[in-house]
Amino acid sequence: MGILAGLLGATALALIAITLAYDSHVLATRGQVADAVVLDKILPKTSKEAARITVRFTTKDGRQVEDWTESFVDHDPSVHEGDTIRVLYDPDDPAIFQDARWGNDYTGSAVFGAGAIGLAGYSLWELRPARTARHRTKRRPSHRTHTPRHG
Repeated sequence: MGILAGLLGATALALIAITLAYDSHVLATRGQVADAVVLDKILPKTSKEAARITVRFTTKDGRQVEDWTESFVDHDPSVHEGDTIRVLYDPDDPAIFQDARWGNDYTGSAVFGAGAIGLAGYSLWELRPARTARHRTKRRPSHRTHTPRHG
């Protein structure tokens, strides 16, 4: 892998981690709760997709929001079209919301942050062999010389 590509990938992962951490922080510190109607539920067709729901809710200041999220709890009880769930949203940007049962943790940001650090570390480590290979090919004479003694 190219060093530049690795560092660009690490930067992208770091930006995702920062965005996820920001969203979690906003919802934890100033999130508002609203009742939302589940309009649609899409189950994944492949293992690379995530389930998601589309909901409609009204903010405390009267704005109506209709959007989808993958951040919902689909057990105890399972979510179905037409159900009412509680969502936690950012009053400044109601497009940032999640199922209130989802919880406010930093797991996603920690995973992407660790990936960014690992990828950056690996990419920078790749610089090391190219830099030290020149030193390995030049043999420096040892300061100690071994002279056999015959007695």
